[in-house]
Amino acid sequence: MISIIGVSVENVFAFQEDIDWIWNDTKPTARGGPACMKYIVKAYPIKIFRKNVSGQTCIENAIESYKKGDQEEALGWILAGQCHDRLARHIIVKNAPKVLEYVLQQYGNESLRK
Repeated sequence: MISIIGVSVENVFAFQEDIDWIWNDTKPTARGGPACMKYIVKAYPIKIFRKNVSGQTCIENAIESYKKGDQEEALGWILAGQCHDRLARHIIVKNAPKVLEYVLQQYGNESLRK
């Protein structure tokens, strides 16, 4: 007799590992070197560059931008956290609404505790 036990498995999306990697990157330098420091988060109306901040700071900036109502800038900060990895950025853009939702749910309260 075969018994099937119901197991609740949460959906795991392709981007989650990339987002979690950004959050765990706490070194205050951009991994991709000078090119990442000049990564444009938002081009208009004023150019915003990643500069020399950690991946975790990129996520915190994304949350702050989102809460101010600027989803474009929020996504830009998330992409800046993966400035060195073109494939990761592609996956993030492809799943943008779910990425923003995941970032807020997973790290929104974490960033407020600091």
